[in-house]
Amino acid sequence: MKTYLKTVHNEEYSDKSRSLGVLYNYSNIDNWSDSLVYIFDGKKMIYIFFNTIIDMADYLLYADPKVKRAYLEEREFDKIYDAPHIEGKFSEQLNWDTAPQE
Repeated sequence: MKTYLKTVHNEEYSDKSRSLGVLYNYSNIDNWSDSLVYIFDGKKMIYIFFNTIIDMADYLLYADPKVKRAYLEEREFDKIYDAPHIEGKFSEQLNWDTAPQE
């Protein structure tokens, strides 16, 4: 299934150290869609994806280590985002519950 990505909402912190947003993954042909919320850490240049807003809030407010999340470096995300389309669901291309590579 060919799918496409679109940022449907993005807000930056006033110091531009982070941004929060919603990524929309969709296929018009297959009448399918999904969305993920994310944090972009501008200092580490990494995206952290969450399935729900509540998961993101728990991670931000309580630093809950059990929150399901996936990390993706900015350059890797840009390759996927800038492609004409992706094969399959974006969420299936992420490694969930993993720490960022140091």
